[in-house]
Amino acid sequence: MSYLISPTITGPTLLGILFTWCGMGVLAVQAYFYHENCQDDRATIKLLVYGLVLVDVLQTIMVTADSFHWFVYGFGNLAQLDDTFLNSWDVPVLDSVIAIVVQAFYCWRIYFLRKGIVIPAAVFLVSLTQFSAGIYTGIRGHQMGHLSLLTTDAVGETIWLVGGAVADIAIAAVLSWTLLRERSNSLPSNHSMISHLIRLIVETNALTAGVAVIAVILFWACPGTAAVAPPIAIIGKLYTNCLLALFNNRSKESNTKMNSHGMVSLHLPPNSGSRENSDHHGGNGVNVKVHVKRETLYDPELNIQVDTEFNLAEISIIVKSGEEEGIAKLRVLVTVPLNGNL
Repeated sequence: MSYLISPTITGPTLLGILFTWCGMGVLAVQAYFYHENCQDDRATIKLLVYGLVLVDVLQTIMVTADSFHWFVYGFGNLAQLDDTFLNSWDVPVLDSVIAIVVQAFYCWRIYFLRKGIVIPAAVFLVSLTQFSAGIYTGIRGHQMGHLSLLTTDAVGETIWLVGGAVADIAIAAVLSWTLLRERSNSLPSNHSMISHLIRLIVETNALTAGVAVIAVILFWACPGTAAVAPPIAIIGKLYTNCLLALFNNRSKESNTKMNSHGMVSLHLPPNSGSRENSDHHGGNGVNVKVHVKRETLYDPELNIQVDTEFNLAEISIIVKSGEEEGIAKLRVLVTVPLNGNL
């Protein structure tokens, strides 16, 4: 077999390696921010986040080993430049593993919010398809042993990339629809927060889906080249970074003061039902009744601090002055820790 070095092979490959390291740099910052600000998350969420970070670190190490194999130890050896080495494992296999883990998390949250199994199961089935196709692509690439031969078996890679894009679009659509429905039942003061969450979900899933679509287009439009290398090299990092951005966004929201909308903030025990208090001065009196209604706005794993929920309280103030009586009602937002400790 004769080998002809071309910028269409070395250029995109080098860009893919650089994009991998750029994504790892962003992920390192995100992981540090998560570690510092989300220590109260449940153990399963921490395991998810740190597990994904470790897989991304492993992928970066393997991609770096590929770069040394091609451009350092194999410098000037055109046959070695065409060798798959670890590339068949570190890109399609690890990318598909990261994708199915992140998409499974979203499916879990869809099930949690909608209390139904059909839609999340359908989305997960699509994700499972892309995962299987990614594993198949990695195994076939390893068996071929030459990067130049990968385009001869395009079905597996196409299903892998298209399946990931379809799953991401479905997740964005279903979660947005669900949260829009929740917004209509929540307090008006929380509409902007839910809208921000919807935008974040749509933007992050659209980003990963868009990169997958670009990869499919480049794969079919530029046969015999490595043009597809940059987008597929960054997909795994995008999934993890987008998920961490969603988690880290909760810290930003939790720093927003409740009375910034002109509302009153109270701190009441979580089991408060109705309270009355009277203060009589002669014939005048003030009776205060507080009715607290628990209202969980939406999934705390997505955008609300885990140890806090928002409640609606209605305060009825009855003022007596002689024979006259007036009633004033005030609706306020109350923050109650879930563990009951004030």
